[in-house]
Formats: sequence, structure tokens, C-alpha cells
Amino acid sequence: MDNLKYNIKETFEFLNHFYKLKDIKRKGWRKKLVLDNVESVAEHTLSMISIATLFAEHNNISASKTLKMIKMILLHDLGESIIGDYTPGSIKIVEKKKLENDAIDNILSKIPFTEIKNRYVKIWKEFDENKSEISKLVHLFDKLDMMIQAKYYLDSNKNKVNEEDIKSFFESASRYIIDNNIKNEKKNDSNIDNKNPKIEDIEQILLYLNN
Repeated sequence: MDNLKYNIKETFEFLNHFYKLKDIKRKGWRKKLVLDNVESVAEHTLSMISIATLFAEHNNISASKTLKMIKMILLHDLGESIIGDYTPGSIKIVEKKKLENDAIDNILSKIPFTEIKNRYVKIWKEFDENKSEISKLVHLFDKLDMMIQAKYYLDSNKNKVNEEDIKSFFESASRYIIDNNIKNEKKNDSNIDNKNPKIEDIEQILLYLNN
């Protein structure tokens, strides 16, 4: 019975990190946009899961791969429950990577079930290395969510947000997606301008990702 109580305590300590993400606002939006309420890291994670599950079903990705993708998405920003959200350029990439890995090691060590803990450690390392098909998809969904969120802010806050406000978010996300996920022949056949992507390119990008 004491061992069961110990496991429950550790499990809650692990799960609390997901709840903390609800209180951490995404600094990039807060810094660039004059909005009273911007998305939290937890909301970003939920949006990514929505994109991933729809993509998986549309492309007949197996249930096991889809579940692994979801686990990877749940972990991808979990370190921010300890270190917070850093905007690009505010910290060196190497330094951020170390802080993030140390935070994840701390968080995953709280899982009281060794087999599950080891699986999550492997999934995190796979995401961090970004060499596998699944990890590349998760990084893609991260950027795609940024594009869709930017368009959402533009459409739903017309009196406060204009295209210039979201330009930097849209350009960095769309360039990553185009460069890393759309084959050269498709780039040439499409109407996407890789050097100067536009809001309207979201539809083109989605079209070619689904082909």
C-alpha cells in the first residue's frame, strides 16, 4: 500500500508539469502582438495534436505511429514547465538545448514506472535528434501550427493585428516547411514563393503536404 501511495505521488509530480504549461504564455506572440490574451504552451500542444491526428488519419498512418507522434508532441515543449518559453535569439541555441534536456531529464525521472520512463526517454531523444520520419513530422507540425495560429490571430483580431505584425512568424514557419518538407519538383510546380511567402500560401502548403 505504501508503494502504491509512493507511485501515485510521483505520478502526480510528473503530470503537474503538463498543468504548469497552461500558465505559460507563448512569449513570441506576447512580444509582437498587442493582445490581452495569447495562447499558452499547453494550447499550442493541443493544436499540434489536432493537426497530427487529422494528418495521420488522412494519410492512413498506423495507430502505433500516431500514438508515438502524440507522445512526442506532448513531450516536445514539456521542458518549458521548468525553464519557461524562450523566443528565438533570446538565448544561444546550444544553451537552450542543454537547459531543455536537463529539464526533460528531471521531469521524466519522476515517472515511477521504469518501462514507461525508458520509452519516453527514447521518444524525447528521437525528437531532439530529428532524424526519424516521425520526429520530422512533429517538427513540421510545430511550424505549421505557428502559421495557422498567426492566421487565426489575424482573422479574429482585425482591429488589433495586421499582416505586418505576424509577418515574421509566418515567414520563419513557412520557409522551414517549404525547405524541409516540400520536394523541389513540387516547389517548382506550385505557386509558392519560397523567398517571400504569403498568408495565402497556407492553402498551397497544405495541398502539397497531402499529396
